[in-house]
Amino acid sequence: MILPVWSRRRQRVARLRTEHPHTSEVLAFYDDILSLQQALYAKAVKSRWLGAVEAVDGRAPRLRLDRLPERSRDRDFSRFVRAVPASATDVLRAMAERLMTEPAAMSALLSAVLAREPVDAVAARVGCDPAALEFFPRAFVQPVAEALASQTDLDVSGNHDESGDDTVAGNDDARAACPCCGAAPVAAVLRDEPEIKGRRTLLCSLCLTEWTYPRTRCPACGEERADKRPHHVSESWPHVRVEECGSCRTYIKAIDLRAVGLAVPVVDELASVELDLWAAEQGLSKLRTNLLGM
Repeated sequence: MILPVWSRRRQRVARLRTEHPHTSEVLAFYDDILSLQQALYAKAVKSRWLGAVEAVDGRAPRLRLDRLPERSRDRDFSRFVRAVPASATDVLRAMAERLMTEPAAMSALLSAVLAREPVDAVAARVGCDPAALEFFPRAFVQPVAEALASQTDLDVSGNHDESGDDTVAGNDDARAACPCCGAAPVAAVLRDEPEIKGRRTLLCSLCLTEWTYPRTRCPACGEERADKRPHHVSESWPHVRVEECGSCRTYIKAIDLRAVGLAVPVVDELASVELDLWAAEQGLSKLRTNLLGM
């Protein structure tokens, strides 16, 4: 059975491959990954892992993913790496083969990502690029974290104040972090709601939870001055804007659902590669790269 959320993502992939042919190769690979992730999501929903990872102290983040049962998580991760699709790049396939010969390194790699720690030491151990190597644990953990997040009762709606802006749900620090799993956001989402026009949420790069965040605030450094927070839109992706911060020189892409209601933020963010290339040319650094390292 294909769950609605996965069906929507794959349908959006198919549509964007038609509308933006130059993304076809990247999105074909992503579609294959979605197929693997869907199976992991379905398994995680039925598992008893939530009881092992959910914090009961009331503090964020709610999910402590580093508490996932090591034996079962390593077994499933090994199967995921072994199943890397033929549509993957030669580099990723070579990395998968290398990891399969180093089960201890593979476990250490997964542990590092679950603990939100650098993977440089493991990458050096297996002779791989850290940024590229991170794809495997991120792609594996994402659907598991999403499934567990969907079972929590965490309120991430925030509160609407008198100034017309929103307070942050679950995080008071300048640098935004997901109140559910603690990861950084990969994108922002804009939508109109009955009580709030242009509500801005941030989309977690790991569990894909959305949480309310002030429209004018930089999620990297907290900058709120309008002259330091320009945004840029291209003709090819009119509903995806690059939100720049002139203070910390970072950016995040915002998916405007008011412009294209059928957009699927996690898919459209990943597909709009040329916006990332443009931002890099401007000397901007992305707050958090997406699943494919862009």
